Amino acid sequence: MPDDHFAPVVIVPIKPLAEAKTRLRDMLDDEARRALVLAMLIDTLAAIRAGHAGAILVTSEDPAYAAALAGVAAVPLPDDTRGYNEAVGFVLASSAVRRAGAALIVPADVPRATGADIRHAIAALRETEVVVARAFDGGTALLGLHPPDAIATAFGPQSANAHLGAARAAGRQAMLLDLPSLVGDIDSIEDLRDAPETLGPATRAFLDAHADTLHPHG
Repeated sequence: MPDDHFAPVVIVPIKPLAEAKTRLRDMLDDEARRALVLAMLIDTLAAIRAGHAGAILVTSEDPAYAAALAGVAAVPLPDDTRGYNEAVGFVLASSAVRRAGAALIVPADVPRATGADIRHAIAALRETEVVVARAFDGGTALLGLHPPDAIATAFGPQSANAHLGAARAAGRQAMLLDLPSLVGDIDSIEDLRDAPETLGPATRAFLDAHADTLHPHG
């Protein structure tokens, strides 16, 4: 029977600002790179909050993120690990997530995300144990776990299939979701240039402010 009080925790993994998206250094200086990371986080968190009234936990307590987190009442819950899966695992094991009984993991670099897709994922997770949205590159655009330890996370290349396979191996019910606004994270300048009108407002503002760098003449 569905739980009328179902309220998963949404986890947003992100590195400290100085370490985030360092692959973009070939195109952006450090100030611009940091501004982009922050803009994407703002848009991602805004979309999550638009579709989710409950807890949002972020895996960094970098003070540079404080205003973005405060704007949506998100809470930092950092750990001392270095890996993405380790950081997610730390939060999944937290008392807040255990009390909730379910968690949704959303990357911090999906500035095209919409509240509607977040709501869709939460509704699906209410009815099953594992939900997965596949990114364009085969990675995981979103992962839902109900309960939080339904499977171990395996974020990385081709992780969508890895998560679905882990669910099958564990005998967990799994659902592959179509979430168009989440399938394309931002790993390159080309990702930003593609359909800029679909970006959230903070990331669009970054794009406008850095047009000369991102769209060189000639």
